[in-house]
Amino acid sequence: MHDNLCLCLHCIRSDRDPEPKAHRELFLPPGELEALFASLRDEGYRFALPGESEAGDGPVCCVTFDDGYCNTRHFLETAEKFGIPFILFLNSYNVAHQVPFIWDIWEATRREPWPVSSVSYRRLYESLTPDEKTLLATDTHRPFAPEELEAFAAHPLVHLAPHGHTHQPLVGRYLEKAGIELDENLTFLERYERVLREDFSLPCGLYTRRLTRSLLARFKRIYTIDGGGFSPKDRVIHRISLVHPDYGGPLREQIRNSFGVKSRLMRKAQNLRYSNRLLSRLSLFGTAP
Repeated sequence: MHDNLCLCLHCIRSDRDPEPKAHRELFLPPGELEALFASLRDEGYRFALPGESEAGDGPVCCVTFDDGYCNTRHFLETAEKFGIPFILFLNSYNVAHQVPFIWDIWEATRREPWPVSSVSYRRLYESLTPDEKTLLATDTHRPFAPEELEAFAAHPLVHLAPHGHTHQPLVGRYLEKAGIELDENLTFLERYERVLREDFSLPCGLYTRRLTRSLLARFKRIYTIDGGGFSPKDRVIHRISLVHPDYGGPLREQIRNSFGVKSRLMRKAQNLRYSNRLLSRLSLFGTAP
């Protein structure tokens, strides 16, 4: 395996944190990640940001996190050990309002499948009861507090980047709201250090050709979760979304599988009109916040 890799992670599971109450598959054990990065390093990979992947020799592994769970801080020890600069694509609503992520609340409190892109995330947040807002306010599920994020963002290996204000997928009827989502997100990020304003991670990894054209007029790089490798000059970076080995198999196997049938189908689907049915058929692990 010698292609450039861009990994997408969500949560780090610390033994000190309470058991997850939702989306257990998103929580990665630190030991498994350390073994993965040690094997990649020994194979000749160097760790860099996607925007700096042209400099130097050999294949590159880039590391990104989505959303803004406070447990992302658990990655700092691994990042320091291997010298890994990484990006946290942040949803600003949750940090600003100190409310857990809506897909976690939904899974913990409702029986219906998570609707992904057919609902207004902002309206759902505004309709939450006080009990729903505090149910997952633990170190396992809560977002960064503003003061925690400020300290986290000051670390030299940490780079913040936009991921939308409420994480609303910018497809269907919500495409017209894209400007509001992006402006609120970027305004919030202005207060922090090392913000990559030219990089944007697609909420839920969802996009259409129209959205892609619009975003590439504003950002230098946009990030999917379609899997496979990337080239340094790519403006659409296809990331490999990793889940707990109990759900997706060994991490190296997940990376290898991302270069297979799913990846080819997802890239072909870029040229088709978006539909939730197509997404669910192509997804390996169900909904992907």
